[in-house]
Amino acid sequence: MRRLIPLLLLAFWFAGTAPSVAQTGDAILILDASGSMWGQVEGQTKISAARKAVDSILAKWKQTDRLGLMAYGHRTKGDCKDIELVVPVSAFDPDKIRSAVKGLNPKGKTPMADSLRAAAQALRSSENKATVILVSDGIETCSPDPCAVAAELKKAGVNFTAHVIGFDVADPTAKRQLQCIARATGGVYLDASNASSLEQALGKAVEAAQGNKVQSQAPAKAEPDPIADKNFRGIARLVAGGDPISDTKSDIGWTFHKSNGGQKGDFIAATYGSPAAETIEPGDYIVVVKYGYVEREFPFTVVKGKVSTLDVALDAGYVTSDGSVQGAGKVDGVAWEVHTDKNDYVATDYEAVPKFVLPAGNYKLTLTKGASKTEKAFSVAAGDSINVSMTLDVGKLAVSADYSASGPKVNQGIAVEVRKTPKNDIEQGEWVATLYDQISQFDLPAGSYQVVVSVGYAKRVFSAEVKSGDTTRVNYNLDAGVAGITVPEGSTIEIFTAEKDINGQRTWIGTHYDAEKSIALNAGSYLVIVTTKADKKSEHPINVVAGKRVEVSVK
Repeated sequence: MRRLIPLLLLAFWFAGTAPSVAQTGDAILILDASGSMWGQVEGQTKISAARKAVDSILAKWKQTDRLGLMAYGHRTKGDCKDIELVVPVSAFDPDKIRSAVKGLNPKGKTPMADSLRAAAQALRSSENKATVILVSDGIETCSPDPCAVAAELKKAGVNFTAHVIGFDVADPTAKRQLQCIARATGGVYLDASNASSLEQALGKAVEAAQGNKVQSQAPAKAEPDPIADKNFRGIARLVAGGDPISDTKSDIGWTFHKSNGGQKGDFIAATYGSPAAETIEPGDYIVVVKYGYVEREFPFTVVKGKVSTLDVALDAGYVTSDGSVQGAGKVDGVAWEVHTDKNDYVATDYEAVPKFVLPAGNYKLTLTKGASKTEKAFSVAAGDSINVSMTLDVGKLAVSADYSASGPKVNQGIAVEVRKTPKNDIEQGEWVATLYDQISQFDLPAGSYQVVVSVGYAKRVFSAEVKSGDTTRVNYNLDAGVAGITVPEGSTIEIFTAEKDINGQRTWIGTHYDAEKSIALNAGSYLVIVTTKADKKSEHPINVVAGKRVEVSVK
């Protein structure tokens, strides 16, 4: 029998008092802290989405209702008994609940049904009406069937109503079972396709728990099983005996190839998702199962007239990272790279919160933003769901320039080169990056830098300090102007410094062959030598003033 793995389970047990006394309630919030909570939804981990959802519940909570927190799967791996009443039922204290939820570290299994029983046991002293709000995206990983347990509690006389939210549930069988829990206890079923609609659905579920009428999205009667006519069932697990994978719609692929003496032959068919269901012709196959960066082959036979089930272990684990910028919180605009411990490339991801499905083994994760980079070695075992926390030392340097202290702005032809501060005045600093934008923005590790700003032949060198998590905005004065030179077609333009050196030589600046040329130069005196096509040569001294344009015209 399939069982449901929840993403988040919130159980609210409301206790009333005598009619003459103001009504209060006792409640236990049960939070799933199993390893699957490091999975992703809308670019954030599920545990992050769960914390946000809990905040939305706390904001709507009645101050007169007492509240406790229960969690499971947060202390040990593979333990169906890992259920803890983290915060006993007491006067409503939202900060205490938030702090406890923030401290949960997902790692274990999902004993949802036993958690329902544990909550009932914890509140057995009260015979008041009990309401459960259940949010789930998959399948229970321990032995009891939560639908059967819900019905059992109802039959035992516990005033038990379950309002159920299916969070991004792709498996139609899983959705039918979630709807069954709500239907068996007289509750409502609600769909939530993403993190924002989860908060909305939770709000409606709280309304239902408080006695308001909410329309259920489940049919009054169970619908027929949509995969009843399929003769193939595919179940994938990260590790033998582990949880069935149920957090994907099409990320997991099953391709069928003819078996040629146990070797992979011609492609026959493909199906996607987990669990998978398809109609496959009877015969012997090699089935290739691909999930993330894991690919495995399995021999398999589809038997005529039977439902053939392939239950595979991928010997893999989930890896995410909640990377942050030192002193500034979450990262964005980054690249994550995974290499093996032998430095073989595996994968790249550009999401703020990456998720990798990797074969068990030893790896190195690199986080890069601009010129800033950090890396961490990690190991993932079969069945693991781990988070590799990383902190990146990065700040932003935004550079622009003016021709003079009073302008104008350098808006084209600018080049900004960032170098490490040189060790002495002889060596040049190590190059870091170059950009050509009017406002050039660099992501750099914290520290001191040498910034070389140039336009045309005008160039100045500046110093800049970058702080991690901050933006350093600098606007430099290039102390430069522009020489506009017009010459006959076919002429050569040579530019020299006006002053001669001790050997009587001028320093060459540059040579151009255009009939019209605008040339940026640092403020100072220069000599422009024009040689026409007829070898007629003329010299034109010019004085370049910062922020101004000087014209040279040769007929």
